[in-house]
Amino acid sequence: MFSNFIRTLPLLILITNFLACGDKKPQGDGMEKPIADAFLKLINNGKTEEAWDSTSVEFKSYMGKAQFQSTVTMNPFLKKALTFDKAEKDAQSKVLTYCSYKEAISKKTIVVIVGPDQDAVRVQGMKIE
Repeated sequence: MFSNFIRTLPLLILITNFLACGDKKPQGDGMEKPIADAFLKLINNGKTEEAWDSTSVEFKSYMGKAQFQSTVTMNPFLKKALTFDKAEKDAQSKVLTYCSYKEAISKKTIVVIVGPDQDAVRVQGMKIE
């Protein structure tokens, strides 16, 4: 009887670990789109300073406030209705999420990159295609 227990113990440990850890998602999953939506809404409403303030430390280090405001000004489609297209995890880092939006008239795409910052999940970058 004791030998049966010893034979099933590894299986029991494996099942317990699978049930305890198998369902967990990486931190931030599901939060990225609402963060990107809020960021774009601030831009759309002309609140570029607030939009910039809501970004990560890394975003601010490579794009200062004046440069960000200039980018928004040079891309007026950002103040038009944008349609969410897709959200994809970065294959390499598995931490960043790329949220893509399209503007119907100009056919432009903006990708808002969202990921963990020091104390929260924030916009890490953006690119216009």
